Amino acid sequence: MAAAIRYRVSMEKAHAHLFDVEMTIEGWSDSALTLKLPVWTPGSYLVREYSRHLQDFEAVGATGPLRWQKLAKQTWRMEVPADGQVQVRYRVYANELTVRTSHLDITHAFFNGACLFFYVPGCESSPCEVSVAPLNPDWRVSTALAAVPGRQNTFQAASYDELVDSPFEVGTHRIVPFTVQGKPHTLAVWGKSNLDYNRFLPDLESLITTEAKLFGSLPYEHYLFLVHFADGYGGLEHRNSTTLLYPRFELRGDEKYFKFLNLVAHEFFHLWNVKRIRPSTLDRFDYAHENYTRSLWFMEGATSYYDELIPLRAGIYDATHYLKQLGTHITRLLTTPGRAVQSLAESSFDTWIKLYRPNENSLNSQVSYYLKGQLVCLLLDLEIRLRTDGERSLDDAMRHLWQRYGAVDTSFPEAELEPIIERAVGLDLKLFFDHALRSTGELDFEGHFGPFGLQLVPTGTDGAPPYLGLRTQEQNGRTTVQNVEAGSPAQLAGMATGDELVALAGWKVTHGTLKDRLADWRPGDRLEVTYFRREELRTTTARLTEARPAAYTVERRAEATAQERDRLIAWLGERGPA
Repeated sequence: MAAAIRYRVSMEKAHAHLFDVEMTIEGWSDSALTLKLPVWTPGSYLVREYSRHLQDFEAVGATGPLRWQKLAKQTWRMEVPADGQVQVRYRVYANELTVRTSHLDITHAFFNGACLFFYVPGCESSPCEVSVAPLNPDWRVSTALAAVPGRQNTFQAASYDELVDSPFEVGTHRIVPFTVQGKPHTLAVWGKSNLDYNRFLPDLESLITTEAKLFGSLPYEHYLFLVHFADGYGGLEHRNSTTLLYPRFELRGDEKYFKFLNLVAHEFFHLWNVKRIRPSTLDRFDYAHENYTRSLWFMEGATSYYDELIPLRAGIYDATHYLKQLGTHITRLLTTPGRAVQSLAESSFDTWIKLYRPNENSLNSQVSYYLKGQLVCLLLDLEIRLRTDGERSLDDAMRHLWQRYGAVDTSFPEAELEPIIERAVGLDLKLFFDHALRSTGELDFEGHFGPFGLQLVPTGTDGAPPYLGLRTQEQNGRTTVQNVEAGSPAQLAGMATGDELVALAGWKVTHGTLKDRLADWRPGDRLEVTYFRREELRTTTARLTEARPAAYTVERRAEATAQERDRLIAWLGERGPA
């Protein structure tokens, strides 16, 4: 049914973190109207139940209140008068500053459409309009939506999907306009920080230019970077914008600054990979239920791989820094026991119930599709480069996906992703994909690194104490068990997360002294461990085993051949020290 849909957002109750929202529907021809509020927002794969923050709902017509009924947790239904006009009014509590939620106080307003705006089932493709009434006259509005000419703080969305995909920042935030490749860009920053803008702005332009070079062009008319400097970390991609959250005082020093650039590069890369290069399973959004996909290993994994390659290619940091980061990621994977339990494809499919809902056993039962997906895409790139003698790379697969699907705004069949990549690079990669995506076998870092003059070096075993398998933390003067690794001596001895560690072999031990105490023992020794569990004192015996690597580094092999060094140069762009 053709109907006009308008929203109005005001914030007079900013002190109470309450948005006032009005939704007006005109021209509705049925006698009843159903409205739904999303339970999740695209790009963040967790049911967040946004309706739990909604209150003070009412429905009115031209002559007064209308009868309505709540049918489900996110569903309202109301009668419609003969003139076909309905207005619903409600408030939304917004005191969660993340990239996927909303936040309102006396300093600013930030909101994602899924948190605030009802949709009419069946009318998601209809255009809609949003007007914003800022708290103060000096507050301004930043969003990627097009402004309605002649109407202050009013914006037009071509569909509900576009509305949800266009977050808003309202306040006195810093606005920095700039141009790259003839396209206007805006940096909108809320929150004070120690960011050096004289350094950041040229680097940001370099990131944009480098990513555009990979795909051939910038596929938008205007792009908006919304940045929140506050407590927390995260990013959320949108078609013509992104929201970034980063700790305000974590921008000094190259390591911390480069981490911020990786976040920026990641979310900007998503404007191609996810927002335009997308699987058929994410082509149309069902805002009321989970949208399952097995492609996040590529959508997020490839993006994570490139978010560290892009600054390298842009000349912002060198190959030495890149390889250092790579070692950190491999360390995280190889010290996650869950990699032997959950495959990469399963990790993608189960994101709705696992990745964003960690518990004390997550370390032992699951693996991140961001982390393993990034490393699989790295090895895929090396596999392609080696088997084609450097004639092809993962870049070719990305460009093919862009030209065949993304550039014409068509989703690719999810089941065909692997064959599409194979055709793009001219290789049979079935064995690689079967092992990397659908098995829990170890990734072959040594086999892939060797031809590029690199080696994976375990560290932290020389002089290290024997392995117990406990990860502890200090809490209010007590040493509590944070994790117990699967198959470890501690787990086999019956210890569990939440236990309070008290003593080893009858001697007091703390979080700070655990490593030194263990150093007095040898692999194979039987160690008496004393701990509290729910205030009950217990004692068990653990048989210690050999120390395990604490970390891994990726290093250049001194004996690498000239051909191997040339391959490394072709991949990372510089020779670096031998």
